[in-house]
Amino acid sequence: MAENKESLNEKKEFQLELAKYLAEKDFIYGPEPELYSPMAGFYSYGLLGKAMKNNLENTIRKVFIKNGFFEMEFPLISPEIIWKASGHLDGFNDPVISCSKCNSSFRADKLIEEQTGIAADSFKDEQLIETIKEKEVTCPSCKGRFNLEIKRHSLMMKTTIGRDIVAYNRPETATTTYLPFKRYAQFFRQKLPFTVFQIGKAFRNEISPRQHLLRQREFTQAESQMFLSKEMKQNFELFEDIKKIKLPLWTEEMQKTEKKWIEITVEDAIKNKVLKNKAYAWNLWLSYEILTSAGIPKDKIRFRQHWSDEKAFYSDDTWDLEILLNSFGWVEMVGISDRTNYDLNQHAKFSKQELNVRLENGEKIVPDVIEIAFGVDRPFYALLDLAFFRREDAQRTVLSLPYNIVPIQIGLLPLLKKDNLPEKAKEIMKELDDYRVYYDETASIGKRYSRLDAIGVPFCITVDHQTLEDNTVTIRERDSLKQIRIKISELNEKLKSFFKDGFKE
Repeated sequence: MAENKESLNEKKEFQLELAKYLAEKDFIYGPEPELYSPMAGFYSYGLLGKAMKNNLENTIRKVFIKNGFFEMEFPLISPEIIWKASGHLDGFNDPVISCSKCNSSFRADKLIEEQTGIAADSFKDEQLIETIKEKEVTCPSCKGRFNLEIKRHSLMMKTTIGRDIVAYNRPETATTTYLPFKRYAQFFRQKLPFTVFQIGKAFRNEISPRQHLLRQREFTQAESQMFLSKEMKQNFELFEDIKKIKLPLWTEEMQKTEKKWIEITVEDAIKNKVLKNKAYAWNLWLSYEILTSAGIPKDKIRFRQHWSDEKAFYSDDTWDLEILLNSFGWVEMVGISDRTNYDLNQHAKFSKQELNVRLENGEKIVPDVIEIAFGVDRPFYALLDLAFFRREDAQRTVLSLPYNIVPIQIGLLPLLKKDNLPEKAKEIMKELDDYRVYYDETASIGKRYSRLDAIGVPFCITVDHQTLEDNTVTIRERDSLKQIRIKISELNEKLKSFFKDGFKE
């Protein structure tokens, strides 16, 4: 459904304001290289952004490991045959349209989305052209009309190994996670499921990347693969632990009839055949667990089922986890796909090696794969998008980031730059080894609070003259502005409880 121009303009203003803010506050620099001629689709994580990204990756990693997954790491560059086997060389491309006036080229589906609000990812070429004509989509560069012809642009980044070995930078981590399959079989002693994941860089040669971190040419992915038998998918033991949990599911049929998604337990989703098997339902839950653990609010999440003509031909079922952003509306963050055994069969065929396991009954099978695929950059952007707001009453800007993701956990502030207060503060700093602490003794205490609010620091500890008398300090919480006075000897214990269970007076 198309959005009105006023709504699209509001989102555009928010996008520009947020991008400017993130650069000023040292979260995201770019496009890079800023010092020379910036190229679209390349960004740097700044001094605070990199710390926050590390925290986000560690949260993702923690959830995967807690649920029995093992992490691996594969080289970024692989020879051409791998991408021939995976289908990327022949089918990994985007629909491109060119301006008849200035010859600028753009990705047609995203251009439609930007100017009309219509999600056009699944449109055929004819639908793209028809929508561009009907909605009078114009060139962002010169406002000219487009040549009504769609061309296909390969997203693969080509390179050379040595003198003459054709190779490609990987466009995703998933394919490279499949390749050590024989090693997994050995590690897991042939006992399915094999559960692995990978966090690392991927590269896509986008024709006209826009939307800040949401569409880049170099980005970080976190993807998991669960290898299992068809029987195991239907009788998945871990399903029992999560069957009463509700997920917001938006089926293909609901989308076609413009019905809102529903909150439904995964148990009922299986009973009502909304989801096809228990292992897939569990992986859907796991993707939800990862993003909510990172601090994405539950009321900003929904799962959208791919339409029958949208999903890959080998997929038994595919759903996207989407998040409602202030800047771009509903945006895909995670893809969860039951890829059957297509990938292993393809790599077996091209490598001329068997990629199978022997079940307890002696039967040899090529396992199916359920995949969770997402980028780290999109949830990173989503957290900042949802955390960024202005407090008009207090005339301050706040990044209300989740405590476990913030780049700096503690602000340590002597009230004055004299009377032995800085020395006392630095003594306290030595006791806070478990936290990244920002020490600041410049400007008024109010200005220092505001500076730290603006970069998301959740707790400020103020050292004042009373501290010298009774060894107590004030802790101020970022969002509520509430303050409590506690003994220095209790500081670490209190902070630990705040970061675990939230701020309590």
